[in-house]
Amino acid sequence: MAEDTRRAAVVRNDREYRLVTNQAVPARALLFTLEGDVTATPTRYTVQLDAHSHVDMPAGCPLEDVLDRYYWRFMNHACEPTAVIRGRSVLSLRPIPAWSEITFHYASTEYDMAEPFTCRCGAAGCDGTIQGFRHLPPERRESLRELLSPYLLAVLDGRIPEPAGV
Repeated sequence: MAEDTRRAAVVRNDREYRLVTNQAVPARALLFTLEGDVTATPTRYTVQLDAHSHVDMPAGCPLEDVLDRYYWRFMNHACEPTAVIRGRSVLSLRPIPAWSEITFHYASTEYDMAEPFTCRCGAAGCDGTIQGFRHLPPERRESLRELLSPYLLAVLDGRIPEPAGV
C-alpha cells in the first residue's frame, strides 16, 4: 500500500460510501493522488483534468482494487469542501480531524457534470443543484477561485475560451 493511502479510508454508513481521513491531517497536506487511466469520456465517477481529459479507474477492476487504489471514487461533493484537487493531487484545505469526511466541490473540476444532482451537503451557502462550472453564475464562479482546477481557473480568467455550446 502506498504511503499516501494511509491518510484515507472508505467507510460505509446507511448504505452510502464515504471517504474519510484515518488520522488527523494538517492544512495543505497531500491526502492522496488520483490513480487511474485518462479517458475522454466523463462519467459520474471520473474527475476532469483538463478540457478533454478525465481520470477513471480501469474497466473491470475487482472491488479490492477499487478500495485499495481507486478509493478516490468515494470522495463526495460538498459546497464547503475539506479538500481541493490540483492536477492529480488531493490536498486538505484546512486541518481535518481523524475520521472526518474528505470532500471536494465538484464544480471546481467538472465543467459540465455527466450526471447533475441535488446537493445534500447542508451548508448555509449550498449551491442546490450541482451541474458543473458551466452552469454557475459569474459571482459563484469567482467565489470558487481558490478551489478551481488549473483548467477551470484558465476558463474563469479568460486565458482559454469556454467550450463551444455555452
